[in-house]
Amino acid sequence: MDKDFILTGECAKKLYHECAEKLPIIDYHNHLCVADIDADRKFDNITKLWISVDPYKHRAMRILGIPEKYITGDASDYEKFEKWYGCLPRLAGNALFDWSVMEFDKVFGMELYPFEKEAKAVWEEANEKLKDLSARKILDKFAIEYCAPCASLIDDLTLFDKSKGICPSLRGDDIVAVNAAYADKLEKLTGMEINSLAEYEEAIEKRLQAFVEAGCKYSDHALDDGFEYVLDDGRNEERFQAVLRGEILNERDKKYLSSRILKTLAGFYAKYGFTMQLHIGAKRSTSTRLRKIAGPAGGYAAIGNCVNVKSLTDMLDDIEKQEYGLPKTLLFTLNPADNAVMSILSGSYSKDGVEAVISQGPAWWWCDHYQGMCEMLDHLSVFGVMSTFIGMTTDSRSLLSFVRHDYFRRILCEWIGQKVAKGILPDNFEILSDIVKRMCYDNAAKTIKEEI
Repeated sequence: MDKDFILTGECAKKLYHECAEKLPIIDYHNHLCVADIDADRKFDNITKLWISVDPYKHRAMRILGIPEKYITGDASDYEKFEKWYGCLPRLAGNALFDWSVMEFDKVFGMELYPFEKEAKAVWEEANEKLKDLSARKILDKFAIEYCAPCASLIDDLTLFDKSKGICPSLRGDDIVAVNAAYADKLEKLTGMEINSLAEYEEAIEKRLQAFVEAGCKYSDHALDDGFEYVLDDGRNEERFQAVLRGEILNERDKKYLSSRILKTLAGFYAKYGFTMQLHIGAKRSTSTRLRKIAGPAGGYAAIGNCVNVKSLTDMLDDIEKQEYGLPKTLLFTLNPADNAVMSILSGSYSKDGVEAVISQGPAWWWCDHYQGMCEMLDHLSVFGVMSTFIGMTTDSRSLLSFVRHDYFRRILCEWIGQKVAKGILPDNFEILSDIVKRMCYDNAAKTIKEEI
């Protein structure tokens, strides 16, 4: 791959090569299989590593009309590889084109572009190189300082390895959407009786302490399309009792109870020094057919409506009133129309001694491409303070996806270089390199190194 890929001006090249390129990676939110890392899994072939776990690729194949047999169906692994490899020349303009080239260059030392080799030859060469690779060896190809695969509160944490920077990121959606079976599992795990909402919250805090011991510094909640936060009306105990009896709450009662639990969780996050990530605006229910075929994370989700600003600000305000105030919070928007909304909120809440207690997260999911990242940077720089940005994260199931940190760093340096050329940003390497270092590493490093 061209060492100056994406970088067009001298300012961008200097910032990237002298500042951004070799910074360590802190990946604070991903969906890697921690069991694969713990077992140092070896992959049978390139399809198992590169294609099977990646819904982004599956989505692109569907757009190009590839039959589902070759995506999630019963075709052979070679046939699936052959179909995907054949798609690549048609994906120019899509980030998958760039990521695929970067992944093969970084991990296998192979040049995919301009896709002149026959699929069979690429398959055989990649599989031969895979014989000397494993999950941990692949991760070692990247300068990863901290890697945080998502884990449920009731998951086994013994597979994580704090000493090697493999720490859990708490996925909190099932805590908020509590049901009787979940409460029973938490009861058994903590050895505490859960007969009331207060006892449920006590059990949550006890289990959170195990996450702290495992090196967890981040939590994550999905506030999907239609999210609404409602203030406590004093009836959440009776709702929780109904849940314990196995009853199904109506949608309004669910919102009341989930709002209460989310507020309580945010208080714990502030107490224990977690950064709370809020992923906002996904429309996950699109094709019933594809959900049956590919499962709940099969690559068919869409961008939802603009955020309910009243609910979001009511929630942040309600959390801020608690004993420990707001935890450091990242707002991810899937709808690019909400970039300004998210960026501006960094100035609407504050906490003494904490930079950007509320800040916008990186361009996320369908927006983590060149245009999406530039749009996010455009808004963050004028509505907020871009030097407080916490940096990129992969949000991926693929071990190869850490190239996205390099992709972001190149785009950031190019974006800055173009602003300098237009006179919008100062042509001062000392100032700009400090900002780049903060945005690519320092700000994220603070969140994992600061003691409570």
